[in-house]
Amino acid sequence: MRRLAVVLAVLATFAAPATADAKQLVRYDAGGGIGGRADRLVVDRDGSARQRGDAGRHDFRVSSKQLRALKRELKAARFGSLKRRYEPDHQVFDGITETVRYGGRSVTVSTGAEPPARFRRVISRLSRLVRYD
Repeated sequence: MRRLAVVLAVLATFAAPATADAKQLVRYDAGGGIGGRADRLVVDRDGSARQRGDAGRHDFRVSSKQLRALKRELKAARFGSLKRRYEPDHQVFDGITETVRYGGRSVTVSTGAEPPARFRRVISRLSRLVRYD
């Protein structure tokens, strides 16, 4: 009986993150720059959103119109066809790095890099959702 309890406890530990990941639509991390910015935005499939970092803590809902547009742009970006990392030819001092995690895949872009336009649209939409108040 004790073994069963231990096995169930271990399974519950591993099952919890899977549940959180299942409801998460996208995660956006932005960091760097002259001020050393570090922010994370997580948008769930139902439109609830959480932001943590230098811009503070904000829990909010993404409007249904914005959520539909975000989902459309994420799908159009075709994450499976993107490189994992986009770097500029020359280092940009005080640049920022932005990472988008969607569908189990992460794509990172550094200032000065030229990712495809379909991915730039995703970054643009996500960065507009970040609150700086």
